[in-house]
Amino acid sequence: MAKDGVSGMSTGAPKGARLGRLRTRIQHLATSSEPESWEVPPAVTPARDLTVAMATSDRLRAGFADQWRQLVVAPGSPAVTGADLVLVELIDNRVAGFGDLTDAATVRLVEALGAADVPVVLWVTAGRPPSARPARELLAPLLEVADTVLVADLLEQWQELVPGAELLAPAAEARRAPQDHTPHPEGARGLILSSGASDQASAGPVAVLIGGGLKPWVERIDALLVDHPLHPRGVLPLPFGETARVVEHADAVAAITRAAVLIDGPRRTPADTWNMLAAAAAGTPVVSVAGLPQPAGMVVPAPIEAASMRAEVVARLHQPELVDREALQQRRAVLAQHTFGQRAGVLLGAAGRPEPEPRVPTVSAVVPTNRTHELDNVFANIGRQSHRAVELVLVLHGLDLDEADLRSRARDAGVPELQVIPAPSHLTLGACMNLGIDASSGELVAKMDDDNYYGTHYLGDLVDALRAQGAGIAGKWGHYVWLRSTGAVVLRYPDFENRWVRRIQGGSMLFEGDVVRDLRFGDLPRAVDSDILDRSMAAGVSIWSADRYNYVSVRGEDNSAHTWTVEDATFLTASGRLAFYGDPRSHVEV
Repeated sequence: MAKDGVSGMSTGAPKGARLGRLRTRIQHLATSSEPESWEVPPAVTPARDLTVAMATSDRLRAGFADQWRQLVVAPGSPAVTGADLVLVELIDNRVAGFGDLTDAATVRLVEALGAADVPVVLWVTAGRPPSARPARELLAPLLEVADTVLVADLLEQWQELVPGAELLAPAAEARRAPQDHTPHPEGARGLILSSGASDQASAGPVAVLIGGGLKPWVERIDALLVDHPLHPRGVLPLPFGETARVVEHADAVAAITRAAVLIDGPRRTPADTWNMLAAAAAGTPVVSVAGLPQPAGMVVPAPIEAASMRAEVVARLHQPELVDREALQQRRAVLAQHTFGQRAGVLLGAAGRPEPEPRVPTVSAVVPTNRTHELDNVFANIGRQSHRAVELVLVLHGLDLDEADLRSRARDAGVPELQVIPAPSHLTLGACMNLGIDASSGELVAKMDDDNYYGTHYLGDLVDALRAQGAGIAGKWGHYVWLRSTGAVVLRYPDFENRWVRRIQGGSMLFEGDVVRDLRFGDLPRAVDSDILDRSMAAGVSIWSADRYNYVSVRGEDNSAHTWTVEDATFLTASGRLAFYGDPRSHVEV
């Protein structure tokens, strides 16, 4: 069925009244620093009915905030009363938030843990095991009170000291901050982060590739030392050792979200990938150094020569399209294997609290259609999806077709599961959508159009975005429109990617099943999309606009064939950018 238009304001009021409301809104936006209600992220809700006492860094507290209730264990209050589990973080043989193993606060913490009848998990997130006997003796009391020891790297070396130690690799937060589309006044900037003394084995290559290769670009690259007192000149290669600043974790997170590229290289141990995972999760692409281990599933440029390092970094300082495409691919890899939610499951299993394997969310793709010539396009769109837990709910609006033939064509196109729902021709678009929703069985429900293009990762990325952000609805407000009459491809609303919004394009909606089954679509012939979005916001549902890729809204040569009958010139406004001419489908496949 042809797509429905989504407009930012009602067309029912007189023109003068609409303009008056618009002026009032513009004045409010210009004078108010308070965010709109729809811009406020939904509150974090712990995924598990569990209370964990946390003697950890800010990074772990933030990372596990949506996994369980937290009791912060501090030097002034080391008690863990009321906790189901205690998590202690060891960084370079220092307890996070307490100090080294000889500090009085650390000694009191160890004593409190020994006296408490609560399981203790020790996670060594950075650092090598002590080799000298006195240092090992200092660590022994903490190891004795730990029921489970996990290490982020150097497992074999740690197992020489703790035979039962297990690997728990670095992780990143799934939820990302809204993307800031404001250009940096001095141009895009690179970022180097150091969280401690560099691994000696990689110090030489890092000095050559980063220090030597990027020296001409030192003015466009920020160097930060995160939460450690070491002098920059002893940690980072020149000239960055001279320009580096010491910052706290929150400042480092903010810098990552603003950077065009993170230059990975200064690591405390070979697989110290905390910073690069944080960057990739935040939508900032990473360039690394040849020879360093990379997180599973991540494709990261890793030059072997200084000139190549310079070329890779400079490309990302000047080519925003490259940055955006690479950022999506690297974030996708993080969400697949490297989130704190995934690490929480492994941690609890190691601590004797095993959980069932997480299920892939099921999606019902509801597609109303009254056009037989678009059916193969519908089947192809669903069949190419990398997210295989999907059923196509095909609502035949006034069409009487051979169901056996439809099932054969869908099967040939790779559609995993098909439901065929008849709908009388007199029903509205909203009523057709509700028939499909009533027949759907998925945890999530997608509204898809019969004539658009949906790329391979369309559903998978939207499912990830919806769940990672905690949204009730996800879609694309920044999106490509293909005007078939002229071949023009327009990028609409490019400043509304990866952020909370009021609107998303009607053919790109993914709902939490409970949301759409409760609100349902209005029994309307058009404007059904803006109607349900308005009612969703009124009900407190948050809407996330994801990236612009893996989707094309297609406008055929006959504008009257669309529910939203507007001229092509409507898309060539200040809210859109004419990107190029030609078939956009290969361009959006990322």
